[in-house]
Parts: sequence; C-alpha cells; structure tokens
Amino acid sequence: MKKILTLLLLLLLLLAILAGAALLVLRHREKAILYHPTAALADTPADHHLRYQTVRFRASDGTGLEGWWIPVPHARATVLVCHGNAGNRSADARWVPFFARQRMNVLLWDYRGYGGSEGVPSEDGLRRDAQAAFDAATESAPGLPVILYGHSLGGAVAARLAQDRPAAGLVLDGAFASVRDMAARLYPDWPVGPFLASRYDTAACTAALPGLPKLVGHSPDDAVVPFQSGRTLHAAAAAPKAFVLLAGPHDARSWFSDGGAGNAELLDFLGQIAK
Repeated sequence: MKKILTLLLLLLLLLAILAGAALLVLRHREKAILYHPTAALADTPADHHLRYQTVRFRASDGTGLEGWWIPVPHARATVLVCHGNAGNRSADARWVPFFARQRMNVLLWDYRGYGGSEGVPSEDGLRRDAQAAFDAATESAPGLPVILYGHSLGGAVAARLAQDRPAAGLVLDGAFASVRDMAARLYPDWPVGPFLASRYDTAACTAALPGLPKLVGHSPDDAVVPFQSGRTLHAAAAAPKAFVLLAGPHDARSWFSDGGAGNAELLDFLGQIAK
C-alpha cells in the first residue's frame, strides 16, 4: 500500500511538473503572438510633407517612451494613435495627412519595447504607457478634445485608456473583443483562453463607457482579427456607438481614403466631436 501511495505521489508530482512546463510554453507563445516590436523607424511624417517633433516622456513606472508630435495650424482636436502589435509608430505615419486635413494634431507614439521606447511590452505596461501618452498630448495642446484611435491591439489599449483618462471619442479599427475571444475563434479545438495571462478585454472596457462616442470599424476581409470578433465588440459597447463596414485586409484602413468604405462615417464622427 505504501509503495502504491508513493507511486501515486510521484505521478502527481510528474503531472504537476508537466502542467507547469506546458503553462510556461503557453505563456511564452502568448507573448510571441501578442507582441512583434521593431526598433527601426521606416517612415516619418516628413515623408508625407508634415512637420513634426520627437517627444519623450515617461510612464508612471519610469519607463522612457518616445513619440512624434505632429501639430497643425488652428487645430480643433488632438488624435492619440495607438498602433497595432507589430512594427512601431512609423507604420501609422502615412495616415497622419488624413487627420491633418481635418485640422487635428496627432501624437504617434511607441509602446514600451517598440521603436525608440524602453522596456518590455506587457498588458499593464501598455496601460501605463497610454496614460503617459495621453498626458503628453494634453500638455502639448491644452484645452483641445482628445480622440483616441486604436488599430488592432491598439484598440484594446485605447479602450482601456478611455477608462483612465477623459477622452472625447473612441475610434476602434480592426479591434478584437478580447484575447480570450480571439483564442476561441482562432483555436476552437484548443480551449486555452482560461490559461492566458493577458486579457485585453476591449469589449468589457467599451461596455463600461456609457456616454462616450464610439466608432467601430471592421472589414469582412480581415484575415488577422476575425470580423465576428469586431461585431461582438460593437455589440458589447455602451451607447452611443456605431459600426462601420470597412474594406480590404487588416491594414487597409479604407476609411482614410476619399470615397472609401467608411470614409463618410469617420468624417462625420470626427466632425461631431471636433466642432
């Protein structure tokens, strides 16, 4: 009997070790999927005939962050752009002229570990980074309404920021409902959701923001973030809210093109906030 108990204990210990190892592998894989930072800045606002200045600020834990402040004459609002999980702020430089034409300042900035920013990305870290970026934007243009724009993972960052700071509007482009929702849709045969460390629960954040104007855009052709995840996100959001059909792949941003899918709706949304 004693030998049987010893064997059972050894078996349980082995199972615990294997489970722990599997969890470590899962967490490592989770980070590898969520974050794809690069340091090189491939594009700048100057490449699109816009003047800008490099700004540096710090998150509440002391992490040094870097961004580009792109001011426009007679600005009527500021747009704080939260980029996706890959690359860095330079990937969004080509879209700044759209906001400049609407007389809106733009702050492009990098999460920790991306571009010129210090540190290693994490969910809590990106939340702190976004708070610091918002504060930097309001210091650069006091008194102007701040519109949060988040693409993909940046949608989750922007939605959480809207709970932490007084944003005037929230634009979500190709964003997901939550990490768990994404896992369930992309890996339906592997119920890994409950074991993931990251939440990025965009749906819960938007549900907790009644009164804040929200515009959710998603393309049915999005092969990165499932279209239905975007629909789930919009359904969960508190009013006022609107959903817009975009066109093209994940990074197409059709609503930035004159006459493109969602362009009229985005212009109307921005116009209602920045009058």
